[in-house]
Amino acid sequence: MNHHDLIIEAARSWAHGSYPMEAAVELLIHHGTWLRRSDFQTLAVDLDEPFAVIDWQAAHDALTFGHLPCSPGEAAMLRIALSIAHAAPVELGPALTSLDTTNLGYVVAAVRHANGNRAAWLPIQGGPA
Repeated sequence: MNHHDLIIEAARSWAHGSYPMEAAVELLIHHGTWLRRSDFQTLAVDLDEPFAVIDWQAAHDALTFGHLPCSPGEAAMLRIALSIAHAAPVELGPALTSLDTTNLGYVVAAVRHANGNRAAWLPIQGGPA
């Protein structure tokens, strides 16, 4: 198992049992950017196997203060995940309009998951299992 796969499985293990936390973690996993970035891992992930604890406040602060340079779409995905997991406010209009069709589908699945539907990810094609 490579480091990226370890982070994914450890984050899933940590989030398990809370629909909103699971949904936010799955959103980051499916998006494919944040959990792969070493700067994000350094600033916001504590890997203590079998868990990878995401410090949502640290992620929010790092994004807000420019310590995680990224595209508008990447920022929107992280802000939406932060909102689902950590109740951080997000302006949905600008966030949603910066997403492509694939990422918008991931957001819809995350919202459905946060509402109690773990199967929301099943119809999503092309994302990690």
